[in-house]
Amino acid sequence: MTAPHPTAAVVDRLREATTRSTAARLVHGAGRATVVAYRDDPDRSLHVLAHGLTAADVPVVALPADSLDPSRSCREVRLRIDRHGADPRTRVSVASLHALAHLRIMDEGETRAMSSLGLLPPEVDWPATSGAQVALLCLDRLLLHDQAGVTPMAFAEVVDPPCFPARAQEWLCRDAVEELGAGRIGQILDEVVCGSREGLVGPGHPTPPSMSPVVGQRVLADVDSTGCTWLEVGTASTRTVFVPFDASVRCLEDLQAALGSLAQPAV
Repeated sequence: MTAPHPTAAVVDRLREATTRSTAARLVHGAGRATVVAYRDDPDRSLHVLAHGLTAADVPVVALPADSLDPSRSCREVRLRIDRHGADPRTRVSVASLHALAHLRIMDEGETRAMSSLGLLPPEVDWPATSGAQVALLCLDRLLLHDQAGVTPMAFAEVVDPPCFPARAQEWLCRDAVEELGAGRIGQILDEVVCGSREGLVGPGHPTPPSMSPVVGQRVLADVDSTGCTWLEVGTASTRTVFVPFDASVRCLEDLQAALGSLAQPAV
């Protein structure tokens, strides 16, 4: 007997929640960012040492020293932030955030002042005090590419709500989820696939060569406030399986409670 597919309303609700959560975490400092000054040097991608939001919710990036000529402080740039899977055995992108922005390089005095006042996010403050080039970004519209497809959203939509986990908590979250054990995780994903547990099963995509060491396994891709995403890695095709939490998770204690609920068989 084939289990019923989730209704369109359920799919939209689950996708909207996890998409917004992913975008918020990327804006707040998760993932690896790059910027391209597309009008000046469109073929050169600048690696961002760290990124995040200032105390006034302004996007800020730290670049290697002398990445950009400070004599021209303002530029139009293309920002990209990539989110890779949680499992250290793989190097696969699970989401990416894109935006066009105006970049303004701060001079050393402004950077020192913001640092001394505690206005820079910690991830940016450390390279800033070590001589990195720090720049503020002004942006409005975002495009998130994830398992749901391509979702446009406004920057203001993902700034205010608190996001979980913070960058420093990601490994703790991964370890907590893995403590469920491979056997129980497999049961959970089977429940979602057969329809006895709420969740989303993504379409299959060709398995990249980089995933060959984990073919035949279920690999944790992400943990956030809304649930967990795994990759089911097959020889020819890989698909995502998203398992939502019963309630939004805002701290590590909430996560432990949510995982305790997942540990129970679906009714």
